[in-house]
Amino acid sequence: MFRYIVIEGPIGVGKTSLAGLLAREFNARMVVEEPEENPFLKQFYKDRKKYAFQTQLFFLLNRFQQQKEIAQLDLFNQVTVSDYLSQRPNLRLHQSR
Repeated sequence: MFRYIVIEGPIGVGKTSLAGLLAREFNARMVVEEPEENPFLKQFYKDRKKYAFQTQLFFLLNRFQQQKEIAQLDLFNQVTVSDYLSQRPNLRLHQSR
């Protein structure tokens, strides 16, 4: 039986909604990305090149903290559903020329 379900995809496609449905169906713990917590996100949408690194780094550290907390819980005896995959593709940094 599975213990960790991940919904991955681009922003705004319904990952969190689907994760919520699955969490209810399987009586699972739900772990979601919290974009409103990211202080760089507004700036990122105004100037993506300038704030891409800070925005992604914040998300990465936030995911790490969430996963660390989950690891301390009884992960293997309860299903967990997440709306993000912890392992993201390589960060692409844009260099100013």
